[in-house]
Amino acid sequence: MSETGPLSRQLILDFPSRPEFKFSNFVKSEGSRFALQAARQISSSTDLPYNTLYLYGGRNLGKTHLLMAIGNSVSENFPDKKIIFINGQDFVRKFAEENTQEITKNLSRLLESDYFLLDDVDLISGKPSAQEKLYHVYNTLHEKNKKSIFTGRNRPEQFSDMEPYLKSRFQWGMTAEIKPIDDETTAKIIAKLGKDVGLGIPQKIINFLLTHIPRDFTSIQTAVDKINKESFARKSKVTLPLAKTALNLP
Repeated sequence: MSETGPLSRQLILDFPSRPEFKFSNFVKSEGSRFALQAARQISSSTDLPYNTLYLYGGRNLGKTHLLMAIGNSVSENFPDKKIIFINGQDFVRKFAEENTQEITKNLSRLLESDYFLLDDVDLISGKPSAQEKLYHVYNTLHEKNKKSIFTGRNRPEQFSDMEPYLKSRFQWGMTAEIKPIDDETTAKIIAKLGKDVGLGIPQKIINFLLTHIPRDFTSIQTAVDKINKESFARKSKVTLPLAKTALNLP
């Protein structure tokens, strides 16, 4: 479910890419069930009543994971389809070029896609030129019955410094929220991450972590990692004092 920094700076044209991002290892919870279902649906069928999917939710809840999983799944099921992944910041940069020929080249590349995947669309807020280009890309692909999938932190109508005509486009298809992970799922993740590295985490420690660490996958993974390193250094089983020391908690 993690979202990685280096990935977000790349334009990806060739799928499958980053095979660790797939539907089978996405950590499903009650708050992400519908988003996962929608992502699977848009990647497994070319005959849908909609061709736009907008996924939104807080940081590190798995939006990039699902976006990449869509690309990898489409590549596997429909190898003839052209898939393009781009991050919002990279999108802005590519259309801020002073070279008109380069802008035309970048635009043409996006307009040739069958599946257009734009991550962190929030990053084009306050960028009129990028918004204008995205509006053109979206409309062209929509007319050709191609698929456009976006991710963002907020619901489309909550964007500031975003043109109304563009916000409306994000709502033309399916909108799905990814909510923070619930207690039961978080506990399972902690236990599984510990088991994956041969670390037994007692239930009372898991209960303690549920009230002391953020509920996104990256934070959970980092906490387990630190506890594992502390346990290894001490050559000791996981105890509450050990976990507190590892996480620098009182």
